Amino acid sequence: MVQVPELFTQFISSFSGCMGGNPNAPIWLVVDHSARCPLPIDPEKVFANPVTNIDALKRALPTTCPCTKSVTRLINSITGNPEAETSLVFKPEGQEDKQPILMLSASPLCTGMITTNAWMEKPAVKTADGEVTMAKYTGLPSYRDFLNFLVAQRGQVFQAAVAEKSPKIILCQNILRANDYFKLFGADRKNVEANDFFLVAPVMKNDKEVRTLVFVTDMLGFGTGDMTPENELELQQAGNEFRHYAHDAFGDGWLGQFSGELLTLGK
Repeated sequence: MVQVPELFTQFISSFSGCMGGNPNAPIWLVVDHSARCPLPIDPEKVFANPVTNIDALKRALPTTCPCTKSVTRLINSITGNPEAETSLVFKPEGQEDKQPILMLSASPLCTGMITTNAWMEKPAVKTADGEVTMAKYTGLPSYRDFLNFLVAQRGQVFQAAVAEKSPKIILCQNILRANDYFKLFGADRKNVEANDFFLVAPVMKNDKEVRTLVFVTDMLGFGTGDMTPENELELQQAGNEFRHYAHDAFGDGWLGQFSGELLTLGK
């Protein structure tokens, strides 16, 4: 029986590592890992004081990320706003509630710890016995073991948040991890649909009513240097598809106050 350190378990079973935004937004974005952090990790500093309340993620999102431009275009395409208008997605301090998105990290661990070899071989954590690998520190021998642990532990927290906040759509990065994402949010994996841009499965309120649609896509994460006209067109097309699926599930008005001028003019 694996005995994972309690400090690490609490860290995983939280919203730690998430960027934040508007917890009441209709659109949640999920990347597969947190930002880069220096190694080795001091557990007493990095894993302590986990973020346990989703409302603590309410904050203004910075526009300094290389992916800001692509996120802006995708979200504005969904909401029906001019696609290049960053100010319609990312708001300054004091206007957090006007942001149409909440940004989460599936894993709170940093980019240096998301490969199989690094998990088993790279000294990453400070202990009384010196620097040890994540496998040694956690007692989870493989990266797949960690992912299973992550989905089980963090999944409870994320699923409770979805039940509380009822976001309309959740867009997850990396279609190769679709099964893990569907498990993470408690989506119905027997009811998966495929599209040119994504896989999608519903989180149900009851037997007949959809609470949230979970999409897994590769349309998140274009860096500034990757933004070609072809990518801009793909983002527009993907945004339209996300919106159409959501409209079919939730009907008119699913975006609430975040319905953009282009949708309003179209009525």
